[in-house]
Amino acid sequence: MKKVLLAVVVLASVLLAIAAYVFQFNPFNRPQHVEIFVGNLQREFYYHAPKGVSEKPQLIFVLHGSTGTPEVAQLSTGHQFDKLADESKDAIIVYPAGYHKYWNDCRKVATYDAKKQNIDDIAFFGKMIAYFKERYHIDTARVFAVGHSNGGHMCYKLAKEKPEWFKGVAAISASLPVDENNDCYDAHLPVSVLVMNGTADPINPFNGGEVVAGDGQKRGAVRSTDQTIQYWIENDSCNATPTITNFPDLDASDNSTAAAYLYQNAMTGKQVELVKITNGGHVIPNPTFSLWPKSLGNVNKDINAPKVIWDFLRDCRTLRLN
Repeated sequence: MKKVLLAVVVLASVLLAIAAYVFQFNPFNRPQHVEIFVGNLQREFYYHAPKGVSEKPQLIFVLHGSTGTPEVAQLSTGHQFDKLADESKDAIIVYPAGYHKYWNDCRKVATYDAKKQNIDDIAFFGKMIAYFKERYHIDTARVFAVGHSNGGHMCYKLAKEKPEWFKGVAAISASLPVDENNDCYDAHLPVSVLVMNGTADPINPFNGGEVVAGDGQKRGAVRSTDQTIQYWIENDSCNATPTITNFPDLDASDNSTAAAYLYQNAMTGKQVELVKITNGGHVIPNPTFSLWPKSLGNVNKDINAPKVIWDFLRDCRTLRLN
């Protein structure tokens, strides 16, 4: 536990130092900074809008994990979302900041300030969506959220409580809390969901159980990855038999392989996908970023997680309610 905690602290320090350099001296990667009020609380976010962005672009939120920052979210995804947005010119990438570096997710027993003070992160996302609707005329039918760890758990909350706002979400290194540890309500509307979990994650147990957090704070128990996927399959009324894709093992030195299991609803176009990282850790698979401490587990280098997620979100169809 102490080794994992130390690794998280070291990682955060390294990422912040590198990110600060990138933000200050590399204009191409330096996102725009915005501060807004949510009630009487000042919140902030950064965003990357490509030059010549389309008239009605999609909006993609990228959420940092516990103790993280928007800079860390951008850096730990290898700037890949920015790159993909620049190539398509049809997306704005948003890096919001959690309250005191945390998100008020669904885990009831969490002890960080965002949870203890019951920070209204839902209202924060509503304000951000309104901001981009006013200034960039975004396509509100194409709004997505992606998150790692605590950020992934926040994506689950958005999908459960505000599915009408989001076409799809993607959670990395995160599983739904068990019922006893859940304080979110469920709107019971379908929303496309991708889950990307490592089988050797030392923090978020792939097979469920108590979350051993790197910052020493309690998170309570979570469902297994399979139970998490099953929850969303039932929520979206997807078919029970997945389409399976085994990714090529491009880098044998990472001691990890990856496979995707896609479940679909042919009527609504909603889909649920599990990207299973065999022997993967509490990290974001990405061949262009490898600063994760070894104590967080193997970094799969066979897949580019942002590109896999981008393709999943691109293929999501909008639910049409009669």
